[in-house]
Amino acid sequence: MNYWIFEGDRRVRQENREAESSGTDCAKVKMIRAAIDNGDIYAYTRSKAEGTVPSTCAAGLISLCPTGEFKSGQRVLLSSSAKRGESAPMGYLRDYADVSTDYIYELPDVIADNDVVFIDCIAKACNLIDKLEIKPAQTVIVNGVSVINLIIAQLLRYHQALPIMIDSDDDKLGLAQDLGVDFVINSSQENVPYMVKSFTSGKMASALVVDLDILSDMDELPYCLAMGGKIALVNANSALKCYKIDFINVLNKELSIFGIKDGDGKVAMAINLLAMNKIKVSPLIGEVVGFAEVPDLMEKLGGDLSFKMSVVKCNS
Repeated sequence: MNYWIFEGDRRVRQENREAESSGTDCAKVKMIRAAIDNGDIYAYTRSKAEGTVPSTCAAGLISLCPTGEFKSGQRVLLSSSAKRGESAPMGYLRDYADVSTDYIYELPDVIADNDVVFIDCIAKACNLIDKLEIKPAQTVIVNGVSVINLIIAQLLRYHQALPIMIDSDDDKLGLAQDLGVDFVINSSQENVPYMVKSFTSGKMASALVVDLDILSDMDELPYCLAMGGKIALVNANSALKCYKIDFINVLNKELSIFGIKDGDGKVAMAINLLAMNKIKVSPLIGEVVGFAEVPDLMEKLGGDLSFKMSVVKCNS
C-alpha cells in the first residue's frame, strides 16, 4: 500500500507499508481519484506540522467487502462524513486502503470520476444553505471566488435566491458568471456597499457567505446587510486567525454569525444534486495529475490557496 504524507514546510514523502489488519466493518478499496483542496495545501505549507495523509474525499473501487454491503468492482465515494459514529476518517491519497463502510457511499454511474471528489464540498454547502433558511428572491452576498463559494452560489440559484459574488479578479468573476451568477462586483474597481445597495434596490442583502481561507478583512461587509441579516462562515485553513470586522454594524443591525464545519447528514443529497446536474463542478477542476506526480503538483501550486480543486489519479 502506497500513500503520500505532507509533513509541512513544503515537504512530501511517499510511504510503502503493508496493509494493517482492519475491522470487520472495513472494505478494501482501490483508490481511483483523490482531491487536493486548500486544507491539504495548508497542511503542505504550515510550519512544524505533524505528517498527515492528505485528501478527505475520494472515489474508489471496492476490492473486497466482508460485510457484503458493497460488491467487488463497485465504484464508491469515500467521504469525510460518516453515516454514523464520530471517528475521524483517514487521508485518502493512497493507491489502496481499508476504509470503514461508515464512510463509503454508493455512486450513480452518471457522475464522472473527477467530479466525485467535490461531493463533500457540496454537502457542506447544503448544510450552510439549510442554516441560512433562504427564501426565494432573497439576495445573498458570496464574498470571494472559491470552490465552496461557487458551489454555494449555484445552490442559491437552485433555491431561487439571488447571489451577488464579490472578488477583485475579473477572470474569477467571469467563471462565476459562466456558472450562472448574474450579479458580480469587482471590489478593486467598484464601491461594494454602493453596488449591493443598487442591486437590491436599497434593501441590502439578507445574508453574507464568507470563505475565511480567501478573506483579508470583513470591515465593510456587515454594512451591506439588511436588519437581522445572517453571516455564514466556512473554512479556516490559512494561518491567519484574526480578521477585521465592523462590529458596530453587526450590533446595530442585529446580525447573527454562525459557522459550518462539515457536510454531515447531507452526503446523499449532494450525490443527488450532482447526479441531476443541478450543480456543475467540472469547471472547478484545476490540475489533474498521476499518483507519482504529487510532489510536482504541490511544488507547482507553490503553497498558494486555490480557487479550483486539484485531482490525483491514484492508480496511474
